[in-house]
Amino acid sequence: MRGRGRVGLALILALLASPVLALDKPRDFVPPPPEQVPNVREQTRAVMIELASYAKKRDPNFQVLMRGGVELLVKGDWEVQWEALHDPSSSGFYRRLPERSVFRPLVKLLDGLVIDGLYCGANVLDKPLADAIKERKADDAQIDSEKKIGIHRPPIPVEMGPFSNDPAVELRRAAEIKEKLDKAERVRRIVYAADAIRAEGRAVLSVDACTGPAGIETALRGAARDRVTTFAAVGTRLDQPPRPHPPGENAGEVLSLNTIHNWLPLLRSDGFGSKGRFVEAISNSNYDMVVIDVAHRGVDFLVKADIAQMKFKKLGPRRLVLAVMPVGRAYDWRWYWQKGWEVGAPPFLFAHDDQPGTYIADVGSAEWKALLGKYIAGVMDLGFDGVMFDDIETYLWLEELMPIDR
Repeated sequence: MRGRGRVGLALILALLASPVLALDKPRDFVPPPPEQVPNVREQTRAVMIELASYAKKRDPNFQVLMRGGVELLVKGDWEVQWEALHDPSSSGFYRRLPERSVFRPLVKLLDGLVIDGLYCGANVLDKPLADAIKERKADDAQIDSEKKIGIHRPPIPVEMGPFSNDPAVELRRAAEIKEKLDKAERVRRIVYAADAIRAEGRAVLSVDACTGPAGIETALRGAARDRVTTFAAVGTRLDQPPRPHPPGENAGEVLSLNTIHNWLPLLRSDGFGSKGRFVEAISNSNYDMVVIDVAHRGVDFLVKADIAQMKFKKLGPRRLVLAVMPVGRAYDWRWYWQKGWEVGAPPFLFAHDDQPGTYIADVGSAEWKALLGKYIAGVMDLGFDGVMFDDIETYLWLEELMPIDR
């Protein structure tokens, strides 16, 4: 980022007296003034545009999938506030995208979007996706018309108290309302992103962590209704052995995301013993698309022959094999990790995350971007059909750490 009053994450890191835990704000962290908070959404967006542009230029058929990051696709109120802080005189107002505008440079580079919990989990819709999109558009149109006559109301209705004379009841009710509002806001952002992706003819996928077989069946029915390709399973771990016969088993050839009937995100292969057993397990399945790490157990690299073998279903036809690529987090078990690394050294290791060996990365760091560039080049050299950008939403934690509405 450039310009007066802006500060990068590397400078903010210098303000920390102790490592940051991603689930807890550090007691001694002093956030920069609101006008100096960086737009980490734009930094993340720019990194993915650069990576995807490189890949598409090198191979136009290379598939680019993004997991999460819905706020990067459609402009929300946070970025509207950020722009107002950085241009209080509104001298550049005519260059700003209006709220709810689609960031088309990124959307047009994506072949699909993965949304977690659409049918099992925190983001479950209470209606078909098409209806949710239609209702959101109608409500936004009404809000816009009201603004023209001086009526301003939030996009999500807010319940007002008091609800009881008992403080304990009041606190409990307030917590329930906050949880309800948080979900409604998440769903609103998801609906905007799904609409933006669909409008460009891109695919929508989901990962659904269900509590049992009944939940899986419900997820599969909902996804079929909404034309979403879901991976629904019990639990949240994406390291489960592939099923020989996945839901919607398809005997046809699959060469693009828009033609898949099912998919398998198998992001950790630790439970397979040897690399050979892992490759064999994938080869003996009939998923239309698999998303895997570039290295078995994070360090034992797959080779071209492994990728070539996994590109064919047990039935015989071609399928897609994509590599997972974390953008906003670094891991001490991945191939790039070097002895002696810790928070602040190298500078792009911004903070400890909540999981051991996991770190929040500074996506604006030139060194981190260079590492990501090597990552995607290596993915393409190995012969993968595409990439799934993962660990995108670290910008949300950074925004909470450095609020601009104070």
